[in-house]
Amino acid sequence: MGIARGDLVKVTSPHGAIELPAYPTELVHAGVVAVAMGQGHKYAGAFAQRGNAATGTQNQANFLNVGVNPIELLPAVPDPSSGGLPLLAVKVSLAKTGGRRPLAIPQAQFDQDDREIAQWVQLGAARELELRGKPSEPADHPRMYPPVKYPEYRWGMTVDVDRCTGCQACVVACQSENNVPTVGKAQVAYGRIQHWLRVERWQEGTSAKPVNMFLPMFCQHCEIAPCEPVCPVYAAYHTREGLNGQVYNRCVGTRYCGNNCPYHVRKFNWFNYTWTAPLDLQLNPDVTVRQLGVMEKCTMCVQRIEAAKGAAREAGRQVRDGDMQTACQQTCPTRAITFGNRKDGDSLVSRLSHSARSYHVLHELGTLPGVSYLKKVVRAEPAGGHGKAGH
Repeated sequence: MGIARGDLVKVTSPHGAIELPAYPTELVHAGVVAVAMGQGHKYAGAFAQRGNAATGTQNQANFLNVGVNPIELLPAVPDPSSGGLPLLAVKVSLAKTGGRRPLAIPQAQFDQDDREIAQWVQLGAARELELRGKPSEPADHPRMYPPVKYPEYRWGMTVDVDRCTGCQACVVACQSENNVPTVGKAQVAYGRIQHWLRVERWQEGTSAKPVNMFLPMFCQHCEIAPCEPVCPVYAAYHTREGLNGQVYNRCVGTRYCGNNCPYHVRKFNWFNYTWTAPLDLQLNPDVTVRQLGVMEKCTMCVQRIEAAKGAAREAGRQVRDGDMQTACQQTCPTRAITFGNRKDGDSLVSRLSHSARSYHVLHELGTLPGVSYLKKVVRAEPAGGHGKAGH
């Protein structure tokens, strides 16, 4: 039909019609149109109609009726053949309107270009790895720094790529927990999104045999962190517990750390963001609201770590496995994220980090991340897939 990304398309069913921008993809069946629900409300309430003043821009748009409501395409009365349940699918027709509405898409491309960021392994090979034990890691590069010693804790995280469904619940949880502002569509399109956590989508194979892989990406809390030695005011530093700390009051906004981060997980505050009342009541009092001109990033919910350490100290013991959870871990519906003390050999995060499917993103850089990923398990090799990613 000659429809390109951002073209306005009219979707018509026997019950109604809506217009919305198109996002063509090979990973959806050619005869299927998928529309996300959640926008297009006409009765959002007084505060939702006022819009969001957190963008920091001069002109605050009225966000009433943003988007379209795909429910208008469905019958008003449930189909008796479905047991009285509302239908979520209906036959529609498409027609180009001639208009365009550019989409704000933070991820530039979905081809890994052989970088092996999101890795997969075939089911048979995964079983062999489990029987053989942890696979041999690629050879480490020579280091200029002595090994770091951690007297009490070495916090770390594991993410099971096989369990991640890309639902973005962890992103919303991180935003709510850490007072991350919503910057608006224009700033997102400009590359100024503030989220500390993003879910990357990588695709392998072809439309005949596609493999979609979702990979949550946040600060990797590297042991040899490229961001730390380039900071001229020592705002980025390494804690005694293995976290890449960030002192906001020291930061002068040079952005050297962001330029030196190979994972692109540091965010720069371009504006003094505000929250319109009563949305300011949702701010977490345990987390600083950052100001204009500073770098910020994932802290592994250090406020929750300190709370767990305080409770353990009062009980006269160390923090036990499961005493605290990060916001993303707590919200993940598939339990793909695990956090804990890697120095504790019996902790779940320590055992998962030594799994046969464990790997580090961009291991060849020698940053020694504190975050380990577990390879996705596929039942059949995708056509045209990168086989070396699975071995």
